[in-house]
Amino acid sequence: MKFEHKITVEATPEKVGAFLDDIEKAAACVPGLEEIKPLDDDWYEGRVGIRIGPFGMHFNGKARMEKPTPGLWRMHGEGHDRRVGSGVKAAVDTTMNELKPGTTELNINADVNFSGRLAELGQPLIKRKADSMVQDFAKNLRKALEEEK
Repeated sequence: MKFEHKITVEATPEKVGAFLDDIEKAAACVPGLEEIKPLDDDWYEGRVGIRIGPFGMHFNGKARMEKPTPGLWRMHGEGHDRRVGSGVKAAVDTTMNELKPGTTELNINADVNFSGRLAELGQPLIKRKADSMVQDFAKNLRKALEEEK
């Protein structure tokens, strides 16, 4: 499934970029994040808990963060919940542009593949959950950036 989202924050691109460069700070804005720890070579290991429809899942997995060019953040990750029998693999690109002085728009493009019972839930239910998670991420990001002022 492909997802596209836009997030607008009241902060300069420099401030947003510095925040996103701090992977642990940025990851703390992810809804359901239960833990994250650095491994090596830009790899991180973590656990995210989510509820989709009747299933409560806890995905254990790894992600790699890259910044191939200025203003582009790329994440590749995968996780599995063995208890429920589901998996997810994702490639996410985030870019940003300044809408006006002090206002930045993040463009998030994700290609996500689901497996197991999660894949059986259907695209509309998964899309609603993804939209909700991005809205929560945006709210958390705005709050974190505000607290850094």
